[in-house]
Amino acid sequence: MKKRKTNQLKLWAIGVLAIVLLATPSGWAMPFTYEGVGEYNLNTDLNNDLEILDGQTVNLHAVVSGYIQAHPGSVLNIYSGSVFWYVIVSSGLPEPAQVSVYGTDFKADWQCDGTFVSLEGATEFIPISGCGSVLTGFYENGESIQPTVFQMGLWFLSDDIPIYLKDPASDEEENDNLIIDIKPGSDTNCINLKSRGVVPVAVITTDDFQAGNINPDTVEFAGASPVRSSLCDVDEDGDMDMLFHFRTQKLNLDENSTEATLKAMLKGVSMLSSATAGNVMEGTDKVKIMSSKKYSSSGKHAPKPKQHTSKSKRYASKHKQSNRNHKDR
Repeated sequence: MKKRKTNQLKLWAIGVLAIVLLATPSGWAMPFTYEGVGEYNLNTDLNNDLEILDGQTVNLHAVVSGYIQAHPGSVLNIYSGSVFWYVIVSSGLPEPAQVSVYGTDFKADWQCDGTFVSLEGATEFIPISGCGSVLTGFYENGESIQPTVFQMGLWFLSDDIPIYLKDPASDEEENDNLIIDIKPGSDTNCINLKSRGVVPVAVITTDDFQAGNINPDTVEFAGASPVRSSLCDVDEDGDMDMLFHFRTQKLNLDENSTEATLKAMLKGVSMLSSATAGNVMEGTDKVKIMSSKKYSSSGKHAPKPKQHTSKSKRYASKHKQSNRNHKDR
């Protein structure tokens, strides 16, 4: 009789353990984390918990079968996908985590009781400390914000930290945010398409962007991939820019081209084709296509040397004009 009770207890314990493991998709496995500081794109489903560390930015486009914890100093941008449990938004040093959701028709259930209130016109909402709050709506791709295991939407737990609500259209201008300099040292950016050489293109580091965070494997300039890349101080302002070289005959340009665009993704994405259009970074600069008869390295048709006046003003002015031309197309 005693032995039978012992066996029943063992079976009961095994059953409880199985239920716990099934209810928690990630089980007791260690949470997944990215290595090092940088920006990463989660494009494939993750059968685990996810923790985002200080100095890391994660762009979510997939399903996380566990929880997400955004630690202080981290950034989480939710473009699509779902989170099985909840999103923990942590406060502390160096600063609270920053979480943004890109979509439309947002509604919030502050009490987690199924009562949703419209957030039309709001740019943020603050979950209730302790129990958290649920956000619903539609992503930019038209999909409904997927339910968590308990709630119909994204369940946020935070210490009164705002969750930012962003219209996908507001991100369009941010995509064209690379400052590039085609053929550094030349204002005219003359290109002879019959040349068998290479065209240098620099991505300039600014106060808001580190060029070294670009993944060279994702870079395309006028449809061509770089043959080499390096970090160097192109504009001589004391920080590291990124210089790429592209084979001239691989460029998708013709005699009517007046500008050329460089596209790239940040570290964390292995191929440009695996990125969504909303995450591709771009920079555009003017070009002047020259025939082999007209263009030479010396003589009256040679480009004039660049006047080294104020570097910061030169690059700022060049970038603004490039963006203006790019958006007018």
